[in-house]
Formats: sequence, C-alpha cells, structure tokens
Amino acid sequence: MKSQQVGYVLMALIAVGLAGLVFRIFAAGSDEITLRGLVQVSSEASDKILIHDRESETETELVRLGASDTGFAWFVEDQPIFAPRLEQFWIAVSDLYDAQLVATKPASHSRLGIADGQGIEISFFFDRRSLQEKFIVGDWTPEVRLCYVRRAGKDEVFGIPCPQGNIFDADPDSWKDPIAAAIQPGDIARVEFTYPDQQFTLAVSAEGEWFVESESGQVDAANPFAVNSVLNTLQLLLSTGFATEDEASKLDFAAPDAMLRIVTNEEATAPTTRLRFLDRDDATVYLAIPSRSTVFIMDRRFVGRLLLKKEDFGEGR
Repeated sequence: MKSQQVGYVLMALIAVGLAGLVFRIFAAGSDEITLRGLVQVSSEASDKILIHDRESETETELVRLGASDTGFAWFVEDQPIFAPRLEQFWIAVSDLYDAQLVATKPASHSRLGIADGQGIEISFFFDRRSLQEKFIVGDWTPEVRLCYVRRAGKDEVFGIPCPQGNIFDADPDSWKDPIAAAIQPGDIARVEFTYPDQQFTLAVSAEGEWFVESESGQVDAANPFAVNSVLNTLQLLLSTGFATEDEASKLDFAAPDAMLRIVTNEEATAPTTRLRFLDRDDATVYLAIPSRSTVFIMDRRFVGRLLLKKEDFGEGR
C-alpha cells in the first residue's frame, strides 16, 4: 500500500475514533452531566408533596385541591399557601430537569449535607398515594446559592439555583401567608379603636381631613403623624409567625386587649376588617381576624405603630 493511501486510512480511523468518543460523551451527558429521566412533577401533574427534614424530623404536607377547569390551589394545614412562596418552589422544581452535576462519589454526600440521615427529603405524589419522585436536598450557603439535590437511591449530586435560600423548607409556617392585612390608605373610611379603658373613632371627612371622635361625640382634629402611622402600618401588616393549633385553642379573643375595626369605602378592594389583639409576651402579641383561620404572632414594636390611644392623636403631639 502506498504511503499516501496509508495516510488516508489512518485519518479515517482517527475520524471514526473521534466520532465514537463524541458519541459517548453526549450519551453520557444526557444522564450524568444533567439530571435526566425524571417523572414529570409539577403543580398540574402532582397533587401531594411531603417535605421531611431528616435531622429535625420536621415534616409538612402540601396538598392540591380543586379541578383543572376551576383552577388548582395548594394548601398547608388547611390554609392557602403564600402565592409568591409557591411560585418560587415550582421554579426550583422545574430547574431539576436541567440540574448540573456537582459530585459523583458518595464520599461527598456528608460534606454537602445530603448523606443518609441528612438533608430534606421531598416526595411528590399523584392521586395522593402514587409516588412519582423522591429527592434529598442538602445544605445551602449564601456564598454558593445552590441547592444540592440527590435523587433517592442514586449517588450523583446535582445543583440548582437557589438565590433566596433553600426553598425546600420542612417548616409548615414557612409556607403560610404572613400578610395579616394589606389595606391601602385611600380605601379606609374610618378606624374604630376599642380598648378596655376607652373607645374612639379615627375618620376622614369629605374634604380629606382626619379627625378623632370620642364616645361622647366630641370631635377633634387628628395629628397627621399619628394618622400616617396607622395608615402606613395597615398598608402591610406582616406577622413574624403563627400560633400552633394547641396554642390558639387556649386563646379567648372574645375580650381582647385591643380591637380595631377598619371600615373601608364602597369602592375599596379590601373588605371591612376586624383585628383582635391579645398580649403574648414582652416582645409579641397575638392577632386574630374573623375571616382567617390563622392566629398570627406579631412584633409588639411594629403593632405599637397601629395600637395608638386617643391621646396619641392630639394636635400638640
């Protein structure tokens, strides 16, 4: 065989070898470089999720209610899940289908917080009983901002973006709506204050001037700084936590330490709302709202901007 022909043969063999190598790389990449072959899990394809912290033994159950024609809603402990929280969760779940390989050896599991007995176990179900997928999520750090994920029964660990923290939280309270009230100042017609020792009403005139009316019928102009304190606090009344079911069952809101009735305009999007407060400790108070099954725990300093007394609205203050 001539040397030129030998050269062509060698080039052909090299080309075939390279083609085979590329094929093996891409074939391996589909299963090993990114997380593939998963059963479809989503808000539409799943109807129950169990999130179990394997170290603290904390567990929460997320359940989907409703039908496809009327729209789905997800609940935790019979309460609607906070919509922004749920949206972040499903974004993280969708990222699982393109999760990037981080480690392949079991020796790395402990360091990533994903070994046996570590991490948070997440199980997706259909028809409330049929297991679709199970994952273990490891540690999260602000420096890396990744959630480390291992498919149950597998050694490979993958990473997905978690810029806001570990979205896979087993604490039921982290899924509940922390917003106790959100009433725009322009929607409020009057606020009725009731304390054990006094009652009065903060109201706005047709000209837009705020005034205080006492039980005797006396009307006084209201200090605008005190008015703004009340209106701004009602615009976004955020809780710091929630009373447990056992804790809430022992509370008597029939005789609260303070009660506010916020009467809204006819055109307002927010309905008239009643807020009942009970002392809890030096730092917090309880808040109950008749339209909500939740008993909120509120920061006393924050609520102090709302629970003003009649004398706080005096013009000279």
